Amino acid sequence: MINTISFANVDEKMAHLQSLVNIPSINPKTYDEDVEYFRLDFINHPEFGVGFVEEVLSEKEINVFFSSGPRMIEHKKYLHGKIAN
Repeated sequence: MINTISFANVDEKMAHLQSLVNIPSINPKTYDEDVEYFRLDFINHPEFGVGFVEEVLSEKEINVFFSSGPRMIEHKKYLHGKIAN
């Protein structure tokens, strides 16, 4: 069985996001619709700011948790072998 990070509620998601922001050595990837994204990737979106990928929904959609709340973002690529359930 693969161990994965899970979040029980919004407060835990917010705490995880804040911990990513507070570690200077962790730099978010600049969001680009042509880049592959994986669960828990830390990204910086030009409109929504920093967030992390909660779930890869399909070949063209990811759920991202931002400080303003979750958003579904469209993108063009992903890697089948990296999707976590």
